[in-house]
Amino acid sequence: MAKRIAVITGASSGMGREFARQIDLLQQADELWLIARRDDALREVAADLTTPARCLPADLTDAAARQAIADALDAEAPLVTHLVNAAGFGKFGDWRSIDEADAEAMIELNCRALVALTRACLPHMGRGSRLIQLCSASAFTPLPHLNVYASTKAFVLSYTRALRWELRGSGITATAVCPTWVKTRFEQVARRSGAGQDVRHLLGAQEASTVVSRALAANRAHLAVATCSPQALGLRVLGKVLPHSVTMAGWDAVRRL
Repeated sequence: MAKRIAVITGASSGMGREFARQIDLLQQADELWLIARRDDALREVAADLTTPARCLPADLTDAAARQAIADALDAEAPLVTHLVNAAGFGKFGDWRSIDEADAEAMIELNCRALVALTRACLPHMGRGSRLIQLCSASAFTPLPHLNVYASTKAFVLSYTRALRWELRGSGITATAVCPTWVKTRFEQVARRSGAGQDVRHLLGAQEASTVVSRALAANRAHLAVATCSPQALGLRVLGKVLPHSVTMAGWDAVRRL
């Protein structure tokens, strides 16, 4: 029988770390593959788990690093019980204040790396496997002063929905997780830009543990989208019924509070 593994990107902190903790508690995998840039931080996460963990330090903006993970999967041919694509980051600011390197890195990590890891894991997934893509409520409408980040998350939402359709009958459940703000290092990183105060406050931020538990429950319930809070659900509905000009104007007022 193939070894059962759970693959978690962005596992060194924030949402990825919490997914590692809660998937560990499920005891549905023989090994957790933890992926992030910092080896020392990954080892700290692994030390707190009861499931054996393999630490794979990798910069997922590097195509060669992504290919090395795909090669390891093909060489070992495990059964991937869970894939959680939690790696990602955003920057506050308009098109002038976010530099080219940060814009490119957001697209590379939030979109290209997510697709690459998904495509690497899917051949090793089967009936009962779970695919969780970390998206955002920002996917529901364009957001000025968070434009590249929100656009990458709109891509993830669309990609996951289409992929879910293609996976019908396979027994693999795909869910896009779309919360509002979460209490992680996201804000600290997002403010390191030329206009870090363009978003004044992260109103209504949730605990990562709450978002992750609701995301896992939504995936078990075979939901395509997990909003994880009434606020995010409200934004999802508003994004469907209101013109983008209205939702963008509303966001522009809220971000200044």
